[in-house]
Amino acid sequence: MAKEPSHTSAPLVQPRATFVDTRFRTRVIVFPDGSVLRVIKGEVLASVASHIEYLDAHPDFKRLEGRA
Repeated sequence: MAKEPSHTSAPLVQPRATFVDTRFRTRVIVFPDGSVLRVIKGEVLASVASHIEYLDAHPDFKRLEGRA
């Protein structure tokens, strides 16, 4: 009797990136969909792909490599 192949899927990896705000130590970023990110102590953690894309393109934010 043949065994059925197991259908194990890889765990979903949520994108994450930490950015340094080069202009402000604290601020709130409001996106068109109404979601917000808060800059605290000059850093912000983004975990939505569209937020990461926005912050990567914005001149005030620099991605911290090696940190999520």
